[in-house]
Order: sequence, then structure tokens, then C-alpha cells
Amino acid sequence: MASRNEAKQQKEKTSRTLIESALELCAEEGYASLSLRSVARKAGIAPTSFYRHFREIDEMGVAMADQAKDMLNDWLTTARKKMTLPLIKPKDTSEQILTSIKQLTRPFAETFTACFNDNPRLIHLFFQERTGCADPLRAAITDAVDGLIRNLTEILKQPGKALPCDAETTAMIAEAMITLVSRGIMESSLSPGVQSVEHAKRATETTIQKLNLLLLGALIAKQTKQG
Repeated sequence: MASRNEAKQQKEKTSRTLIESALELCAEEGYASLSLRSVARKAGIAPTSFYRHFREIDEMGVAMADQAKDMLNDWLTTARKKMTLPLIKPKDTSEQILTSIKQLTRPFAETFTACFNDNPRLIHLFFQERTGCADPLRAAITDAVDGLIRNLTEILKQPGKALPCDAETTAMIAEAMITLVSRGIMESSLSPGVQSVEHAKRATETTIQKLNLLLLGALIAKQTKQG
């Protein structure tokens, strides 16, 4: 007879298999096409066994969103350690400002690419279903993205190193940065969860350029206003 610990481990393993199967199906047909039976069939279990793990498809969807949320929070923690906030002086030229900006944008984008590559189907689903038709999943993703924006805003407002922008502008910059990096890396993938190494490199470089333009424009506008 299996011990409680063994039974728990087996249940967790089956839950992971269900989620992995669901992600494969999402990559092929989209989240809206998922059904209890299709996921169970893909996972190799009886449809009735699905209910031992999730009450319905959307509960599993929320569980997937929670997994992605944890991954993205880890990404932002890693990015924070590698990013250097730009030190902008009143008389800096646009070229000098750009040089400083790159110390923020490159690690921000490169660490996101690494996060995406760790589980591309999960991260793709997370951002894709932000505007999806499943209310519980959409709500969970919206809440998670709002948290990422708040965390990035706080990073950009670090005492003594903050961007020279007011709180509202900094929050808008944070939201735009997350939007740019998620769309830039994901939309360049060959298909959901499939991306060649060279393709990923080009996508990351293009995203960095867009981030540079975003921050350069915001900082020059602030500099011009102060002048």
C-alpha cells in the first residue's frame, strides 16, 4: 500500500502531466479549444480522474497562470540584480543617455528571453490569454501582470537611482516595458513555444532597441521640460 507521501507525489506528478498536456494542446489549437476529455486523453488518464486534480478546465487554467506568475516574479528578481538604472545628468547628450539606458534594457530583455525559453508554452499562454475569453483565467493573469508592473515601478523608483520621472510616468514606463518585452519575444517565435536560437537572438535585439527608444524618449522629454 502506497504511503501518504507517495500518494501525494503521484498526485502532483499527474497534475503536472495534465498541465503539460494542456499546454501542448493550447499550442496546437488554443486555450478555448480545451476540454476535460481532450486534456485527459492527452495525459493518458481516464476523464473521471481529471476531477481528482481540478474541478474544471478553468481551475487548471488558473493553476497554469499561477505557475507562470511565479516564473515571471523570479525573472523580475533576476533582472533587478543585473539592471543598472541610468544616471542622467542635466547636460547629457542623447548618446550619453542612450549608453546609460542600455545598462537597464539589455539585462531586462535578456533575462526575459531566458525565462521564456525555460517554458515557452506556459509564458506564451499567460500573455496570450490576458485578453482571452475565460473570465477566471483572464482575471488571474490581469492580477499577476498588475503585480509585475507595480514591482517594476518600484525598481525604477529606487531611492538615489530612480528614473527622473514622476510616479505616474514611471508606472506607465513600467507597463510599456513589460508589454514590449512580452510581445517582442513571443510574437517573433516561429509558433507558440517554438523558437530557433538565432531567431531568439534577433527578437531580443529588436526588443532592446524598442525599449531603448521608449526610455530615451521619456528621459529626453523630461530633460527638455526641466530645461
